[in-house]
Amino acid sequence: MNDFYKIGQVIEVRGQKICIRVFENKNSNILIYQGNVIKNVSVGSFVKIPKGFSNIIGRIEGEYIQENKSICENNKLRFSKESETIDRIIEVSIMGVLNDGRFQRGLIDIPLVFSDAYMLTDTEVQKIFEFSADLSTSVCIGSINDYKEEKLFISANSLFASHIGIFGNTGSGKSNTLAKIYTECFQRFKGMPGFAKSIFLLIDFNGEYTHAFDDSKQVYRLSTRVDTGDSIPIHRSFLEDVELWSIICEATEKTQKPFLSKSIDLYRHLREAGNLMAYIRGMLKNLLLRYYDDPQMFLRQLTGLRTILALLFVDAEPGIKILNSIQLRAQGTKFYRTSSEGECWANNSDEYEQQFVSAILDSVFIPGNYKDTDEYLIFEYALRYKYLDSLCSQYINEEHVGPLISRFENRVKRVKRLFRICENPPSDWLAIYSLVDVNVEFKKIVPLIICKYFYERQRQNFNGRSLHIIIDEAHNVLSTTSERESQTWKDYRLETFEEIIKEGRKFGTFLTISSQRPSDISETIISQLHNYFIHRLVNNEDIRAIGKAVAFIDNTSYEMISVLPQGACIFTGVASNFPVLVQVDLLPKQQQPQSTTVNLTELWKNS
Repeated sequence: MNDFYKIGQVIEVRGQKICIRVFENKNSNILIYQGNVIKNVSVGSFVKIPKGFSNIIGRIEGEYIQENKSICENNKLRFSKESETIDRIIEVSIMGVLNDGRFQRGLIDIPLVFSDAYMLTDTEVQKIFEFSADLSTSVCIGSINDYKEEKLFISANSLFASHIGIFGNTGSGKSNTLAKIYTECFQRFKGMPGFAKSIFLLIDFNGEYTHAFDDSKQVYRLSTRVDTGDSIPIHRSFLEDVELWSIICEATEKTQKPFLSKSIDLYRHLREAGNLMAYIRGMLKNLLLRYYDDPQMFLRQLTGLRTILALLFVDAEPGIKILNSIQLRAQGTKFYRTSSEGECWANNSDEYEQQFVSAILDSVFIPGNYKDTDEYLIFEYALRYKYLDSLCSQYINEEHVGPLISRFENRVKRVKRLFRICENPPSDWLAIYSLVDVNVEFKKIVPLIICKYFYERQRQNFNGRSLHIIIDEAHNVLSTTSERESQTWKDYRLETFEEIIKEGRKFGTFLTISSQRPSDISETIISQLHNYFIHRLVNNEDIRAIGKAVAFIDNTSYEMISVLPQGACIFTGVASNFPVLVQVDLLPKQQQPQSTTVNLTELWKNS
């Protein structure tokens, strides 16, 4: 072993922590060996301590000086000169063992006092940071901070077959890190024959990633404000999810949610009808006939009837005209109307059916007068019909369910803008959903619908495929402190994502979240992540949240979180042998997310 690399001697061993006294001639910042400049050991560097056929590897966590007032010389003590009384002591934490060119993490062996300590050679440094045995299936993230010439390669399987957390304040570089790791993944593996079995979804709240990654990606620029935005192709099973519609319409648990459930059951029956319009005609006929025994109910539901006719028919005016002409005579007990044929009275149920019910239905149920029966139209008809029918049967109270219908009218327009019902929705290998033009009301709902829909589909049709859900600014949808929503809706939202992160791995589903505020995110979600990229955080609550949830971080790394430079992060987790301070490589300009800070002086200079 080359004595030039010997730096000191072990003077104290306390379990995993040891102290090394550095030789006086190894206290300079750099060392010269055979014409080469070598960086000397410092905090963050590694040392090796030979023992038997293995080399114990330790990481320097701190250093200090201590005074030695007496020197032993020729077995006699003598007082020393002042220059000889200062010893440099480095504190080292044992990381593992380097044996036969392979680094093994853990407290496998402990050195003895008076053992020699050595600097690492370049080859040994490479072995320690070789988190992947096969570089052909690894991705390069950036440069290792303490060893600038070394690149950090991470096993793609250990990284992407896991849940990933990227945390850091705004401007710390987390957006570049997210883009970097997935750009590396796509560039390295996209050409492989089995790559098509993986789907990547990115929820982009601020529209930063629409120009990043691969050119063959599919970008959905969603909007709740205009009809010109993109819409997400989704299967009609979305319309049959009672929980989602309860959230969209803010349905109450006791009265409105059961009504929604029955409306969705009716929608399923309509979908199974052989002749849909004939089936609907029969339903409307039965409803109108019921008004003969309750004329006052007819007056109360007149607006709802007009709405249903306008919903179903291209020209609903003839039927609406008949509805508007109907009056109640004989103290509100008999139906009366005028027509081109003269006065019409309903003296009995047969006359009522012929002169009123059949007249209304015959005026609109004409071939060519039917609107295209898309899924939204059938769903809305089912909801409105069920409302009128339930009121007639006195199953519901108008004051209780009426507000639900009003909210549905307002929000279904936005839902139609955002989601397009397809029988066989296409599967984009990389889909980016930009929510920058989606209003606050739907910014939580849309990611939930997307993630829940694709997760359910993945769970039902696993077949060895993988689904990767990436959420930027994840605190927008995973927050535990939001007060703009009901507790029921918040619980359902968090439980959905907690199920994905706890059970998704079994079905090939992996979640990546990026956030400025880890303290806002559910502790369950953060603690279930496997790999972490931690950028600068300055808020004490955020730093504490990381300390509580991340089991892979040591004290030295933890204390560095608040002072990390831009672009640097602490990488730790199951894909690394130990926490690593890495400077993430900056992507080329055309692949960078659009999250850079505006240059005000340049802005002010230009006209």
